[in-house]
Amino acid sequence: MHKLILFIKTYEPDFERVYKLLESIDEFNKDNIPVYISVNDEHFDLLNADCFKKYKVYRDSEITKTTITEGWRYQQIIKSNVYKLKICENYVSLDSDSLFIRDFYFSDFMYDDKTPYTVMQESKDLLEMSARLGMDPDTIFFKRALRDTRPFFGNTGKKWDYGPSPYVWSCKVWQHFNEVFLKDLELTFDDFFNKIDQKSYSPSEYVIYGEYLLKTRLIDILPIGSLFKVYHYKKQYGIEKKQLTVEQLSKIYLGIIYQSNWQKKKKKWFLF
Repeated sequence: MHKLILFIKTYEPDFERVYKLLESIDEFNKDNIPVYISVNDEHFDLLNADCFKKYKVYRDSEITKTTITEGWRYQQIIKSNVYKLKICENYVSLDSDSLFIRDFYFSDFMYDDKTPYTVMQESKDLLEMSARLGMDPDTIFFKRALRDTRPFFGNTGKKWDYGPSPYVWSCKVWQHFNEVFLKDLELTFDDFFNKIDQKSYSPSEYVIYGEYLLKTRLIDILPIGSLFKVYHYKKQYGIEKKQLTVEQLSKIYLGIIYQSNWQKKKKKWFLF
């Protein structure tokens, strides 16, 4: 069983992005951390043949079954159940619209052989940006998801952001959540998702993971900030695109994410 893997959940509309992500992994993955990919069953055979030669590729149904079909909730459930494959102790969950921009190592994600870092921060830079764009920082997406989720776990205190992607997750935490917490409540993962208020950005798998870890302390919590520079909003990119070069960003972050929800119509993958 691997100590750590890179896990990518994708589907056909994002294949061009995921190929770019894989190219960046091949270039910068200096410790050869194993790469695993999961694809919607109906799109499995459409993935480039080279991916099957170079990486381990699963159908989503090989990880878990779900009755939830709404795309952004569906993919959260697949990503949250990787522990069922019994292939790793920890994993870095990557979205298709990610791109590594510098060398990375096992130590970027793991404190030691047993303990992953946990993305856990107040994200004041994101709150500042949202205010600059005329949004209310109190209604930012991670705060809304936190409000909907935290009551199930009884946590109090700081309003933590357990993102952005990529996330570093312990299989031990997800397994305990499913097989102890949900079992005691006599709920399935789907049931729990449906019990959370589904307005706006809820539920959120990374908030569920973070809040459950905060409740249980199943592993030591070693918090880190954002691993990637994320352009959450098109207007944000418009403001910031000329402020720092990729070379400058690479001294701070492992990679960059241009949110695919506002880049869908752009065929060109751009780096400033």
